[in-house]
Amino acid sequence: MPLMTGSRYFAEALEAYGVSHVFLVPTILTHALAEMEGRHITRVTAHAEKAAVYMADGYARAGRRPGICMAQGIGAANLAAGLRDPYLACSPVIAITGGRSPESRFKHKYQEVEDLPLFEPLTKFNAQVDVVERLPDLLRQAFRSATTGCPGPVHLEIGGHVGEVATQEADLDRVFEPQFSCCPAVRPRPDPEQVKDAARVLSEAERPVIVAGGGVVRSGAQPEVVELADMLGIPVATALNAKGTIAENHRLSVGVAGWYSRRCANEVIREADLVFYIGSHTGSQVTDSWRVPPQGTPVMQLDIAPEELGRNYPNVASLCGDAKATLRQLIEALSPREPNQEWLDRAAGFVDKWRSEVQSRRDAEAAPMRPERIAKEVEAFLPTDAVLLSDTGHASYWTGAHIELRSQQTFLRAAGSLGWALPASPRRDGFLPWTA
Repeated sequence: MPLMTGSRYFAEALEAYGVSHVFLVPTILTHALAEMEGRHITRVTAHAEKAAVYMADGYARAGRRPGICMAQGIGAANLAAGLRDPYLACSPVIAITGGRSPESRFKHKYQEVEDLPLFEPLTKFNAQVDVVERLPDLLRQAFRSATTGCPGPVHLEIGGHVGEVATQEADLDRVFEPQFSCCPAVRPRPDPEQVKDAARVLSEAERPVIVAGGGVVRSGAQPEVVELADMLGIPVATALNAKGTIAENHRLSVGVAGWYSRRCANEVIREADLVFYIGSHTGSQVTDSWRVPPQGTPVMQLDIAPEELGRNYPNVASLCGDAKATLRQLIEALSPREPNQEWLDRAAGFVDKWRSEVQSRRDAEAAPMRPERIAKEVEAFLPTDAVLLSDTGHASYWTGAHIELRSQQTFLRAAGSLGWALPASPRRDGFLPWTA
């Protein structure tokens, strides 16, 4: 096999994995950027390292595929700080930075610090590429880690402040794994007996409610959630990260639960005799600090990460697997039943009461304009295939609770960083092709 530079290998690898955009702050892997010419990989220069991360994060979340962000060693700490958002959002971002080289360590090279430990709490995989021969296997591992199990960010530090190790030549393999170019790359399924047990528990519940979490969106399982709800007549609430899983004017939709929520969703969950969490961490936000549902409420949980099953509520049934694949198994194990109309009417009553209470504020002509009125105007403006992005805090509350999404509309929100939404936003002129 002829010798090739790490730079050429890196460009060939991104092409093989179907990467269409790379977001960076100069100067990093400049030879690799040149090698991307003619490979249909757009190189987008951000004004700061965090913005590069947020761009890659929006790309990854909307397209359900790895987003690449890069910065030289001098900006590595800023890149690490930006990874807080994709880490909290379980987003498959691959961060590439320069790093200290052996010949310059401990000599006070310009702005040199040890950045690698900063990435440890914010990534699933954090590794150094000290010699070019390790680039192929570590880059493959980065894609595998980012897209399997519960997705999340990974980091590769390539030796040299601007990744000079990649300019070296070596006999590098051209083994690529395009299976790991999308998320989820692998769809594990639970044991059939566990599915039968879960089907029994769900069928016996008189007042069940589904709470769809971010894992539903990452799996592309929204149609299965709606099919299951329609099949058994189950109200559906969502976490903020799964807003839009079910059209919010659907007869079974009760809105966003927990914080930044509609009160009607929390009221339905409080009265349920079974809460079925799908792809949700059951963290403080979606449960209103573990008060919704009250402790002692029977809970069933489906999650791709086994360590999440029963973490915050003891489960009466647990399903470990990909949301889309597992829900298909569950649907096939169930028989349609007559819904508990009294329960559906009760849930619908909570929703109708909430709507009547906020309608006057949505219609208000007051100045300054009320947030509910702004939400109403934004809702009316959104196209049918809109991707709505929101920062955290107040923006998440008003958009989460008061902008009603219809079918085919998507909601993405900052997991913890103000200023995330603008750089993460797609554009309709082809700048970012948001397709799965």
